[in-house]
Amino acid sequence: ELQDSEVFGLDYNAAGFAIVEFVTDRLVGVIQLSKDDPKNLNVQLDLPIVKPSSDGSIEQLEACFLLLDRLFAHGYRRVQICVDALDVRGKRLPQRLGFTQEGQIPKHMIVKDANRDSIIYGMLNSDWDKGARSFLLKKLHGAAFEKADKA
Repeated sequence: ELQDSEVFGLDYNAAGFAIVEFVTDRLVGVIQLSKDDPKNLNVQLDLPIVKPSSDGSIEQLEACFLLLDRLFAHGYRRVQICVDALDVRGKRLPQRLGFTQEGQIPKHMIVKDANRDSIIYGMLNSDWDKGARSFLLKKLHGAAFEKADKA
């Protein structure tokens, strides 16, 4: 069954990663990168798919942080998140991560025979370098860890 999942049938310009709880070593979800455009150094971070009890968890934030940190360290200039305009919970994550709302695309997709408007959030490498990384690191691990990271 799992091999038929969308997660395991990714496009050539996508990658999926497991989100594992550190203490119990249990799988709590997956996170995907899609629409990778290495020529223009941008990629889309899809909202993590997690079990309901892990929504908004530290593992979810940490997974996003680790991917963002690696992407910007490898020279990516822009990461975007595309969220259903009606998904109230989905809109929280980009805001918690420090993304900027860039716009709304009306009738962006057809989902279950209905129009879906999408909200686009973006983060630039300059945002990451000018404080978004430090903000998230402090949020995840505290001020002492952030200071040690800068040393």
